[in-house]
Amino acid sequence: MGLDILTSQVSSPNVLRLAGRLDHETCDLLAAAIDRAAEGSIALDMSGCEYVSSAGLRVLLVAHQNLTRSGHRLSLLNVTPLVFSVFDVTGLNQILRLEKAPRSISLDGAELISAGACGDCYRLDAETVVKLYRDGVAPEIAEKEKKFAKAAFLLGLPTALSYDVVTCGTRTGIVYEMIDARLFSAIIKEDPLNTAKYGRMLSDIAKSVHSIKGDPEIFPRIKDLFVDYIGSLGAFLPPSDVSYLLERLQALPDSATCVHFDLHSSNIMMRGNEPVIIDLGDLSIGSYLFDIGLVYMIYGLPELGFCEMVTKMPPEQGVELWEAYIASYFADRPAADYAFFHQNRFFLASLRAIYTITFLPYLRPRMIDILRDVLLPKMRAGL
Repeated sequence: MGLDILTSQVSSPNVLRLAGRLDHETCDLLAAAIDRAAEGSIALDMSGCEYVSSAGLRVLLVAHQNLTRSGHRLSLLNVTPLVFSVFDVTGLNQILRLEKAPRSISLDGAELISAGACGDCYRLDAETVVKLYRDGVAPEIAEKEKKFAKAAFLLGLPTALSYDVVTCGTRTGIVYEMIDARLFSAIIKEDPLNTAKYGRMLSDIAKSVHSIKGDPEIFPRIKDLFVDYIGSLGAFLPPSDVSYLLERLQALPDSATCVHFDLHSSNIMMRGNEPVIIDLGDLSIGSYLFDIGLVYMIYGLPELGFCEMVTKMPPEQGVELWEAYIASYFADRPAADYAFFHQNRFFLASLRAIYTITFLPYLRPRMIDILRDVLLPKMRAGL
C-alpha cells in the first residue's frame, strides 16, 4: 500500500492529510508535498497513516528542523496509538509536536440537549456533555475550541472544563464537564412568566464575558477575521455590497476585551443559578457589539425564524427575552452607546449570517438570501 496526501487550507497552519504507509517507498512523496506547501507552519493529519518507518521518521525530523529554522513549526495531529508508539520508542515524541488521535464515542442512550447550526450537544452522563460538530466541519476546529475553552477558564470566564476531543462516526466533538447542569433555553421555555428575568440574566452573563481582557497571543481579533470573511463574499454579492459591508465593519469600535460571538441561551448551561458557557470555538477579542448583534438576530428579528430553530422557544417569547436583554445591557451605559447599536443593528445582525456563509455550506443559500434580500436593504435604507 502506498501513501495518499490530501492538501487543504481550512486554517493556518497548512494541513496535509496522510493515508497509508510512510516508508522508504513513499517518504519522498511527503518531502515533496511539504516543500510545495505554502510558507508557514504545517500540520500533518496522521489519522489515516497506519505505519511509519525509519525513513519516514527522518523526513519528519528534517522537516521539523527546516521549519524551526524559519520560525515555523511542524505538528502531527491524530496520531494513532500504533504509530505513536514508534515515536515514543525512538524518543521523537520529545522533539516533534504530536497529538494523539481522539477517542471514539457512542451516542447510545445519550440525551440530545440542543441542535444548532454548527452541531449538536448531547448529555453523555450526569457530569459530561459532548458538542458534536456537523459533518464537513474540519477536525482541527474541535482542537481550537478545546484550546480556547481552557484559556477562557483560566481567564475567569464562566465556562466548563473541556478536557477531551472525540469522534463519533465521521463527526468530531469536544467533551465538557457539566456537573449536572441544565440548558438555559429549556429553563426559559418552561417558565414563560419569568422570561424578562431570564433576559436580564443573559445580559449579566454577556457583561461578565465583556468585562474580561482577552489574551492576543491566544485569541484572534474578531474585526480582523471579518475583513477576510466579508472579502470572501465576492463570490455571492456584487463588489459594491462587499465594499459597503467592509466600510460598516471598519466603523465599529475596537476593544481588548472578550467576545463570545455565539452567546445565546442554547450555549449556556445553568448549574443552579450559576451559568456555564459551553461553546467557545469563536471566542475572540473585540467590541461587545458583535455579541449584541448575534442576540438581536436570534431573538429580536422573529421574521428570520432563528429563535425557534436555535432555542426551541416560540418567537414571541424570544422577542420578550430580547427586549429585557437589551434594556438591561444598556441600562448603565451612555445613551450614545445604545444609539450607535440601534443605528448599526442590521449590520451587526448580518455578521453571524456572513460567518455562516463562510463556514457552513449547507446553510449558505439561506444565509445569502437573508443577507442580500433582507438585511442589506434595511442597512442601506438607514432603518
